[in-house]
Amino acid sequence: MTQKILEALADENLKLIRQPVDYDLDNAQTMKKMGELRAAFEKALGDTEKELFQSLKEANDTINLNYATQRFITGFRLGVLMMMEVYAGSDSLISH
Repeated sequence: MTQKILEALADENLKLIRQPVDYDLDNAQTMKKMGELRAAFEKALGDTEKELFQSLKEANDTINLNYATQRFITGFRLGVLMMMEVYAGSDSLISH
């Protein structure tokens, strides 16, 4: 299995299946409130302010995506290091 994954990665054919995110009740309520607040905020804005708000939101989204990407990479590297440690110690589990 590992070889097939490595080959797919090398050939740029590795595609992940999107998985739905399960939100608990607190997150669902917070997301609903955020939507209501955004709608009320946009209603109070004029056209120029709406464009500025949209630009602010897009810049914030870009920063959040970059941050999330870096956190994923760091976590992935940590996971690989842990697996290397487990693999390196596996000789002590096998009788030669």
